[in-house]
Amino acid sequence: MQDLVKTELISATECKISLNIPTEIVDKKFNEFFENNKNKAEIPGFRKGKAPLNILKNYFNKKAKAPVAEMLIAEYYSQAIKEQNLNPIGNPRIKDYSPSDGFPGKFDFDNSYAVELIIEVIPKIDPVGYSRLELEFVEINEEILINKKILEYREQFAERTQIIDRGALLGDSVVIDFVGRINNIIFDGGTVKGYTINKLGQTNFISGFEEQIIGMKAGETKQIFVTFPQTYHAAHLIGKDAVFTVTVHGIVESKLSIVDNDLAMMIGLTSVDELNSKVKEDIQKDVRAQLRQKMDSQIISKLLELNKFEAPKSLVGAELQRLRNSIKADKLPEEFMADLKRNAEYNVKRAMLVEAIYGKESSIEVLPEELNILLEEHAKINNKTKDELISALYNSKQMDQFVGILKFSKVIDFIINNAKRKENQEQKENGDKE
Repeated sequence: MQDLVKTELISATECKISLNIPTEIVDKKFNEFFENNKNKAEIPGFRKGKAPLNILKNYFNKKAKAPVAEMLIAEYYSQAIKEQNLNPIGNPRIKDYSPSDGFPGKFDFDNSYAVELIIEVIPKIDPVGYSRLELEFVEINEEILINKKILEYREQFAERTQIIDRGALLGDSVVIDFVGRINNIIFDGGTVKGYTINKLGQTNFISGFEEQIIGMKAGETKQIFVTFPQTYHAAHLIGKDAVFTVTVHGIVESKLSIVDNDLAMMIGLTSVDELNSKVKEDIQKDVRAQLRQKMDSQIISKLLELNKFEAPKSLVGAELQRLRNSIKADKLPEEFMADLKRNAEYNVKRAMLVEAIYGKESSIEVLPEELNILLEEHAKINNKTKDELISALYNSKQMDQFVGILKFSKVIDFIINNAKRKENQEQKENGDKE
């Protein structure tokens, strides 16, 4: 085998396999081919299938080279893959293919055969660092999120009253026109008619703008003085003093709905108890999903720092195409496509790393009953029977990807269960300021 086949890594994801098959082996393959096909051969002067073997060889020698080359490649390429423990992606690329000859490689004058095959391979990864990985375990205050969701419902069904006998207060909804001037000259983007401030004092106007509207009544016009901040998005306005002429057209006061059975019924439920139970259940489900997503991202990011390897170009290209197809746009900016390519590479590396850990840890195993449960859940979501879903997955060649979902989950569970815990109380994004 060593004399016949030479394997050489071109890069971490490409390999060259050189076949140099001696005359005696090639002759045997020709004899095998002719023996298998002699009964079909038609040669002038002989009845079908009755021509001697040497006559067949002389008559069909050139035409036989293509199938014999394929036989040799199939046998010794497969042996090389198996012996070198390579994991090829797709079919090999064959060098020295001449369309005029009609076969890959070269037959020498002595009938020996040589060919070079270039294959893309999944690199061998020996994952490290996943056991006893130090992780931050984020805690989310569910009570804050529950109260926030109830408040959203109360605001959604609030009682709204048009105000005519007082000035605007914080929290009111206010409709205004405004015209902005710098050095008494109206500047671009500084004029708007019929703008609605949903909650006075809680939007992103320039500091001091909304505060000066407080107390203004419907129909009143007033000049408001502000200075554009150093962090303003329009560079030509940074640090400039401006005067806005503001007219208030309408003020609406909102009184939050009371949390009672009436509110529950407006949401489509029957009682406050059902409302509280549903909100709690939904929040807990969302929190679990958020925490898991954060852990997944944290784990993969840390492990990709510890395990450096290349992602095969064809896999990245296929993933990039999948991501591109999911976006309903004919043309995308170059910066967006660059981000998309980085995401594609990340997704491929994540899948390769998880597969390597799954293969290395014998204690991690996807059980048939776990797969059945997942199939049943997805079938129900997609209004299909489990058999219909399985058939669809096999027909679209997506069953391996589906099993990969479970593998990923099991690997992440393994890492979390064996991690070094670094506790962290995350409050900012969960409504602590409220």
